[in-house]
Amino acid sequence: MAKTGLAQVQLTGTVYDSTKRNIVMGVQVVCTCGTMSFTDSAGNYSIYVSEKDSVFFFFNNRPTQKFAVSTIKDFTAFDISIQMHVPGRYKQLKEIIVYGKNRRQDSIENRLQYDKVFNHDKGGIRFTGSSPEAGVGAGIDLDALINVFRFRHNKSMARFQERLIREEQNKYIDYRFNKTIVKRLTTLTDGPQLDTFMERYRPQYELLTQVLDIELYMYIQAAAKDFQKGNK
Repeated sequence: MAKTGLAQVQLTGTVYDSTKRNIVMGVQVVCTCGTMSFTDSAGNYSIYVSEKDSVFFFFNNRPTQKFAVSTIKDFTAFDISIQMHVPGRYKQLKEIIVYGKNRRQDSIENRLQYDKVFNHDKGGIRFTGSSPEAGVGAGIDLDALINVFRFRHNKSMARFQERLIREEQNKYIDYRFNKTIVKRLTTLTDGPQLDTFMERYRPQYELLTQVLDIELYMYIQAAAKDFQKGNK
């Protein structure tokens, strides 16, 4: 249990669906003291509260009952289930969330597959030497000399490398900012509006790598309100 100077405690736990087996991501956790949090991709949350406060959970515009902090026995594992059903692909696994591991594996496999592109020899003259016993002095590496004149090849390889990096970055954006998450956090549904929203509010890779899941979820909800307000 972590305490702060304001006599607060850190309340953590996991949110499950009505089966009490499948985790639920994107659930808003609200404290009557004004603090707020969201469950991450593993259904876990963390929020600071005081013993005089109450907390409740908000999902799909439906709040749960309020839970008095003073009645919570274990502040490190306050797990609840909400009245909804999540498809089995969001079940909590013992070690990892499957789609998280796959994205990392894809990135590694991509780098291995194109190792020659990322680590290709850009050329340059190299001098080779031989042992005194051979009676031959230093000479020019003919392969390196040929590479000096392969400017077009080197430029093409550099462009190919840049394209591979962009593809890898786009895959990372698609992994964290996708229609499934947006639909769970907003009232948007499949159709032209959702397609427009995904294109208009797609975050940049550099920024996305610096934010937590909770911050991303808050951004998606705020962006959806702005988007729907603009449409009206």
